[in-house]
Amino acid sequence: MGEKEQQSPLWNYRVNLDKRVRRDHPLRRINEVLDLSFVRAQVAHTYGWRGNKLAPPEVILRMMLLLFLEDIKSERELMRSARL
Repeated sequence: MGEKEQQSPLWNYRVNLDKRVRRDHPLRRINEVLDLSFVRAQVAHTYGWRGNKLAPPEVILRMMLLLFLEDIKSERELMRSARL
């Protein structure tokens, strides 16, 4: 299971993600009230212990929620729109 890691200074372009999402975006409100701290414990048994690190399960769930709420048709389209 991946952990949220800080970006290496070599690749840090001082992008403020908070400024990239408009203040009135509905996902901001959802983020305030949605507590996903339980997810890691619920899915820990499904993760392997060897191999590549994966995205944290909380992030994956948030991306799937975005897929549903924004009516995005595919994961590929989701990854393109995640930049917005």
